[in-house]
Amino acid sequence: MQLRATFRRSPRKLVIRLILGLSLVAIVVLHQLSFNDQFLLCGRLSESIKVVEACPRSNIKTNNESLRGTSLGIPSVLHQIWKTNDVYTYSAEASHASWKAKLEPMNYTVKLWTDNDILRLVKVKYPWLLSTYEGYSQNIQRADMARLIVMHSEGGIYADLDVYPVSVDELLCLQHLGLRTVFAPTTGDLGLSNHFFMAEQGSDFLQWALYEGKRRGGPLSKQILLPYLRVFWSTGPLMVTSAFRKYSWMYSTSDHKLGVLGAGYGGSVIRHAAGRSWHGLDGYLLNYFADHVRAESLWVGVYVFVAVLALVAILCRYRWRNIRCR
Repeated sequence: MQLRATFRRSPRKLVIRLILGLSLVAIVVLHQLSFNDQFLLCGRLSESIKVVEACPRSNIKTNNESLRGTSLGIPSVLHQIWKTNDVYTYSAEASHASWKAKLEPMNYTVKLWTDNDILRLVKVKYPWLLSTYEGYSQNIQRADMARLIVMHSEGGIYADLDVYPVSVDELLCLQHLGLRTVFAPTTGDLGLSNHFFMAEQGSDFLQWALYEGKRRGGPLSKQILLPYLRVFWSTGPLMVTSAFRKYSWMYSTSDHKLGVLGAGYGGSVIRHAAGRSWHGLDGYLLNYFADHVRAESLWVGVYVFVAVLALVAILCRYRWRNIRCR
């Protein structure tokens, strides 16, 4: 009789636990929704930035005719960042040698910054960022901020180690297009990616992006459950894109000459191997989702992923308790 009563009560307990579990999942999802920046998905980039679909051949000059050596224009310096001077410890074939082979004969300077170099630069020129920079939980967050710091400090061109040169002529042409900052696009042309970009020294927009990174670098970002999304929101493309949206809303971007490479044109300038060496399981799953559905639905995928993960955890915990009770 006691066994029958227990059996009868078990479904009721299961339903109650499921209701409580789903309520908890709903609370978690709503909390994560609070990080969905209102500026992020408010229209395509083409509405507020110059999309570069081609570069006029008349803009191509030699570096002897360029603006290098003056206070104007994008300097002919390419910056890359790695932990040490040994790029062979990178998880894939590093592009550093390719850039040197392509650019140095054209009178470009190719610089490799190490972690120690970046830390010295922050301490000397950006002490207001030091606590934020050192406080990041993941190295990729420091790498994201480091590229913005270097480019604001010196200007030039930044390329990840998994970004390879395609045409130096196109690169040189972009430098003389009259734009002060040029970014590569994210999937679907909805945002600005930080794997490749160009900027003048002391760029006002990069200064704005550094302030935005500082604002997002505190305890707030730690409330985001998925590590991949936490990185993207605090220092990565989501942060840069949100900074741009706010910047363009605050100022007239037509006066600030900001640009983004068109999806059909970017491949004429660079090739991105998308190493994704720092991604965890959540990063691979979300990237798969983003690659196979409309980019606007990425946040939906994030919330579905969080909800399913939380529900599975609740069910596994319930099952484990039942096994232990037996």
